[in-house]
Amino acid sequence: MNTKLTAILLLAALFTGAAASQTTNQGPSTSLEATFINSDPAPLQSGEDGDITFKVVNNGDVEARDVEVQLLDSYPFEVKPDRKRNYSLGTLSQGQEYQISTEVLVSEDAPDGSSDFRVRITDGDFTRTVNIPVEVQSEDIDLNLANLNTQPGQLMPDTENNVMTVEVVNNGEKTAENTVLDLDLPEYFERTSSFSSRQALGNIQPGQVKPAEFNFDITDEAPSGLTSVEGELSYTAGDTDSEVTEDVSFEVNLEGRPQFEITEIESNLQTGSTGELRLTVQNTGDDESSSTRIRVLDSSDQPFTYDSSSQYIGTLEPNQTGTAVFEVETESGASAKDYLIDFEVRGVKDTEVFVEDSTVEASVSNGETSSSPILPVIAVLAVLGVLGLVFRDRIRERIKSKE
Repeated sequence: MNTKLTAILLLAALFTGAAASQTTNQGPSTSLEATFINSDPAPLQSGEDGDITFKVVNNGDVEARDVEVQLLDSYPFEVKPDRKRNYSLGTLSQGQEYQISTEVLVSEDAPDGSSDFRVRITDGDFTRTVNIPVEVQSEDIDLNLANLNTQPGQLMPDTENNVMTVEVVNNGEKTAENTVLDLDLPEYFERTSSFSSRQALGNIQPGQVKPAEFNFDITDEAPSGLTSVEGELSYTAGDTDSEVTEDVSFEVNLEGRPQFEITEIESNLQTGSTGELRLTVQNTGDDESSSTRIRVLDSSDQPFTYDSSSQYIGTLEPNQTGTAVFEVETESGASAKDYLIDFEVRGVKDTEVFVEDSTVEASVSNGETSSSPILPVIAVLAVLGVLGLVFRDRIRERIKSKE
């Protein structure tokens, strides 16, 4: 009887324990997870430092209290010594998340691909270690910008069809694939095509050098001196699809030059007479212009004759002006109106000649009425009239004398 009673009591105890266990497993609980957000750079580079950002989320049914997070050193990542390692998050309600960002050092021999960054999460008396996968790119690829060449050798404002060639060299031990050099050209470098700022170089093998060529015009407002050119160099490795992007920059020199502008026009041109056309020329460039001259570009369909088609102005310093005066004879049959006249201004810097064309508007008015061809005709008719009266009187006198 005692044996049977003991067996019954054991079975009851087992049943009660199982029921209690089932109730505990199905009851409310916390579930803290750590999830990767991003890295900078993406992916991280072996042998360099970078930022890792992740979040801790309560995916459980109830709030989690006294939550603490500890950042752990684990190959290939080491939290930088000056960065915070321990975080007290307090209470996280259901679905609540907390973001953490830290800076790490990546081992030089870190392999390509995904490596785990480890954190320890404590929820009350419960502690566990969570692995956060982070992509790493081996430094076996090492791309750098090398030689810079331009055509012409000296870039200048107000020029067209300039060519800039930048070499990209792979100093690493692995092939850089899908390599692209994308430049952010200054606003006064005018793009002439879609290839003016972006060049796809394809694969660059270890030790290989590839040129990237960019074509552009330079506006007349471009300043002389060193100009900084920023850009991005991107590539992928064969063992990962993640794209690596690196910031690059270099400087290119813009040489100063004379530039010319006709700033004032004065004229007193009249039909059938000779007058003056006075032009003021300014050197708007950054360099001196010597032996500056201005020449009129004759046009056969205009009613002008010039005593000299070219006028000497001399040396013009930057922002200095000079005056040229043309003696212009206007045909008598010309129309009184505004005419567009083309001029060519040229100056010399060292041994190089710079030429710019300009068009000015000159007004022609009617000449004096005293110069009208009708007056001589009237004078002749008057003389003829007087002579006619004289002859008439003489004829009358002869007729009377005969009678």
